[in-house]
Amino acid sequence: MILQNNTELAAEEFDGETVLIDIHRGVYFNLRGAATLLWQAFALPRTEDAVLDTLLAQLHEAKRDELTDALARMREEKLLLPVTSVAQASAPFTFAPTAYVPPMVDAFSDLADLIAIDPVHEVDAGAGWPVRPESFPAVD
Repeated sequence: MILQNNTELAAEEFDGETVLIDIHRGVYFNLRGAATLLWQAFALPRTEDAVLDTLLAQLHEAKRDELTDALARMREEKLLLPVTSVAQASAPFTFAPTAYVPPMVDAFSDLADLIAIDPVHEVDAGAGWPVRPESFPAVD
């Protein structure tokens, strides 16, 4: 399967971790360990197998099942989306040598209400701001 990062997510890297925010669902994600490398790898469209093979070849002690599980979670959470074309063959995925740290993908919805009323969202001229969008999922 060919995948690429979901470009509708806001993403920022901090000290080897990647934080992603899905403003449409009000969920933010923390990627740690090899999950950050997976996110970096799919900045361009690439096949899952090509990325997995690269990581397994270059990361000592990397475990395919852990990487595969992280990829599945990232697809499930719509962090990675299927696409129809791959990056140019001349653009292989490379990364700085690092020790293998198992991939961790954590999702949080505790700030969903704040994300929903954030001023980056469209403001209803009649209702003003802040207004929770009707399409926004309920948070328990």
